[in-house]
Amino acid sequence: MCRDFLWNKRDGNYSMHYVAWNTLCKPKNKGGYGLQSMVEKLGPLRSKFELNFIKKPNSLLNRVLRAKYGNVLWNDTDRCCCSATCKIILNGADYLHLVMRWRISNGENVDTFKYIWILDKTIDKWPTFVTVLIPNLARFHLLF
Repeated sequence: MCRDFLWNKRDGNYSMHYVAWNTLCKPKNKGGYGLQSMVEKLGPLRSKFELNFIKKPNSLLNRVLRAKYGNVLWNDTDRCCCSATCKIILNGADYLHLVMRWRISNGENVDTFKYIWILDKTIDKWPTFVTVLIPNLARFHLLF
């Protein structure tokens, strides 16, 4: 419908439109047509795929991606996916990270040095004067 409104002439022939998409997507009170930009909605729509990936661990897509890439989808350092499906899910994860919070039950699967806790960096990327010399100390397990 929007495409026909912009490109069709009265006699049914197609023509170029001379209005920028940024102008069309502005609200009507600011001189636009009030259309919604799908480019701006693409990331939040992709976050639904990421949320399903988290909430449904036994789904076919989840099992295939975990078999192919492992459990590295949340780590920023290991984000080297080639498939379009993985890229869509990772793009959705970027939008989902803004509203998502941690819920830690027993702490067995929490890698405190590799997961993002403060702003947008992992703890091992923050500047410090201390180095972890023993690799087993990088994993923190709650004892209670």
